[in-house]
Amino acid sequence: MQYNLEYHKQLDRSHILPNLLNGAKTGIISQFLSDFFISLFIFNDQIVIEDIKISTTPSYYASVASGMIAGVLVIFLDPIALVAFTTITYGFVFELADYIMNNDPVELTPVEDVFDIGLSVLLVVLFDPTARSQYLRYEQKRHFIEPTINRRDRDLTLTVFFSVLLSTYSFLKLTSKNEELTSNTNAGESSIKS
Repeated sequence: MQYNLEYHKQLDRSHILPNLLNGAKTGIISQFLSDFFISLFIFNDQIVIEDIKISTTPSYYASVASGMIAGVLVIFLDPIALVAFTTITYGFVFELADYIMNNDPVELTPVEDVFDIGLSVLLVVLFDPTARSQYLRYEQKRHFIEPTINRRDRDLTLTVFFSVLLSTYSFLKLTSKNEELTSNTNAGESSIKS
């Protein structure tokens, strides 16, 4: 069957707005579920006394932005490239929102970003059963071959699972970086007082 370029362009355009809205919704849900699971598994003994530990506002902005980017780019990119773009988007939007809200300087870390992308791609390849078929389908579309592989969308559970997994990883990484920075600042202040 001959590849119908106009049909696929129209189909892709019709998916942009719904995917954008679903991506934002999935970003908020995944960040909240990430907060819930982190509170449950890491701060388990304190949950009885305190409430769920909620991420900072920049984390929610970053989750929404990466969800929206994923919603749009899923139409045009394979799952591997999509993971790379959303990982970079999460880190950049978090840093930008943190700078705007907390006046915390933006620190871009390309080496950490490459590691994060590699780890995220590895998680997707190992645990996402639909990633392979999506990748092969995008490969056919990229070469203007009418896809012979049936379209397989992730079910909502798997989408939320990966979103929560990646949001949790990003949150824990940024939290540990902030704690390390705070401890270094406190150590510097105590040495100055001595």
